[in-house]
Amino acid sequence: MKKIKSDYLKGSALNPNISAAIRYKNMLDKLISRMALQVESELKKLYKTEPAKEHFAMDDTIGSQARILTNALTKKFNDLFSDFAKPIAEKVSQEANKSSSVSVRSGIKAMSEDFTISPSSLSKNTLDILNATITENVALIKSISQQYLSGVQQAVMRSITTGNGLQDLIPYLQKSKEITYRRARFIAYDQTRKAFNNLSTVKMQNLGLDEYEWLHTGGSNHPRKLHIELSGRIFSFANPPKIADNGKGDIIYGNPGELPGCRCRKRIILRLKKD
Repeated sequence: MKKIKSDYLKGSALNPNISAAIRYKNMLDKLISRMALQVESELKKLYKTEPAKEHFAMDDTIGSQARILTNALTKKFNDLFSDFAKPIAEKVSQEANKSSSVSVRSGIKAMSEDFTISPSSLSKNTLDILNATITENVALIKSISQQYLSGVQQAVMRSITTGNGLQDLIPYLQKSKEITYRRARFIAYDQTRKAFNNLSTVKMQNLGLDEYEWLHTGGSNHPRKLHIELSGRIFSFANPPKIADNGKGDIIYGNPGELPGCRCRKRIILRLKKD
């Protein structure tokens, strides 16, 4: 393990903007709430119709009505999430770009007040990261409604074939809504960290800052043992450490924050004397 000696200047840790993650989560929550509320309301109305009251064995009447309704709800809310996906994703990438520039600038300043260099936000590789961030987040946002509504459709049909109706469906809808909120929260926090880390990495590289100190961030119920062991060690972007190993020969190399749910950070390091 390398120790930071006098031949290094150490900057401050680069921290993602948690406020941006909260804003991202809140935007997703509003869409989910709107979707879940109307889905539950429309399904309750369906189950109170005369065909539903009289027969719950997947006859043509109630089965057809359920398919028509769930198909309509699916189209409506998949379209809604699709309409909001790009504007939200663009906002996420813009905030990550800004916060990463501020953080890298502060990290450099912490090494020495004499340093005045600042990261560019317009380089080609920075723009590539921004575009990739938008594309990935658009797909994830769309998947929220798709996954939720696909499950709802299956649950509706099961509730009809079993004859249990709302007795089975209401608990499912509640559980599915909670799962969807949790998934949205994970997406918001994970993608905010990922965008920040990717952008701060490329901005450091653009400035010729190729090394960093790995900082493990605690607080997880299931911390990665490898990442705990990496904390305090110095690595370069050109030669990143092993960050995952499933024990079957599948090894992943990378930098802090690249794995799903990883909260690890990096500290800017400037080597003054080459080994």
